[in-house]
Amino acid sequence: MEKEKAMYNVVMRTPECLVIDDFLPEEAQDKILNQVQVDEWEQTQGDDKFWHYTDGANYKNQKRWQGKYPYGDNCDVWFEHFNKFLNEYEHIGDYVEGGKFEDYAMRCHAYPVNSKNPWHSDLGFTTYTYYVHKDWQINWDSTLLIVPMGSVPEYSQWIELMEGTKHYDSYKELRSPMEMFQQKEKFQSLIDKGVGTFVSPKPNRLVLIQKNSVHGITRVDPDAGDNIRVTLTGAIGEVGWRDRVTRLADAEIKEDGKVGIKK
Repeated sequence: MEKEKAMYNVVMRTPECLVIDDFLPEEAQDKILNQVQVDEWEQTQGDDKFWHYTDGANYKNQKRWQGKYPYGDNCDVWFEHFNKFLNEYEHIGDYVEGGKFEDYAMRCHAYPVNSKNPWHSDLGFTTYTYYVHKDWQINWDSTLLIVPMGSVPEYSQWIELMEGTKHYDSYKELRSPMEMFQQKEKFQSLIDKGVGTFVSPKPNRLVLIQKNSVHGITRVDPDAGDNIRVTLTGAIGEVGWRDRVTRLADAEIKEDGKVGIKK
């Protein structure tokens, strides 16, 4: 495939995803990796329904937002380069509705051996993943899998609350209850389809995942040993996204970086 304008090394462009290799200069990648290693980290807790109890431990640093940039640390390097990409890439409108962003998040996730991320659709937002680790082998797995757009239209991350059920977990403030147990029925359409795209976590690779694309990440294989899959991830809110994702129309970013609904 020919390289796109603005000299981005586009290796795949489909309705489901955009894949760009060699996204950052090596010095920029090194600075970001150096910074996140001394950020504040925590293990993802059990009430975060983007992960299930059987998925293995994974870890995350504090969340940063483009709207609060600059932070005065080396994560500003990410915002500098990613803002440039969002503003310059000629096909960005294929993935970010209208071609303009209002805000986006940045958080680093670390996946050790036996950790995975189950099937999900990112609550209707286009998201990105950047592989900041410096080494990865194909047999270490932790592969991104994406099903074809529109092939499982009945899939939903949300569940309807029955009369008398009160929502307590970490998605309460986002009015986004998600299933935790007995998800066979939800996943049936995925196995019925059973085909899609795979993207390996090649170092210095950027992936944009189309809004409402159903995707998941396979486990880090034991062959990886003490190597950790380290990624920058975030949802991108396009200008006017509140009109599209009405469930979250009253969302606001709090001082601690978490998102809640305006009171």
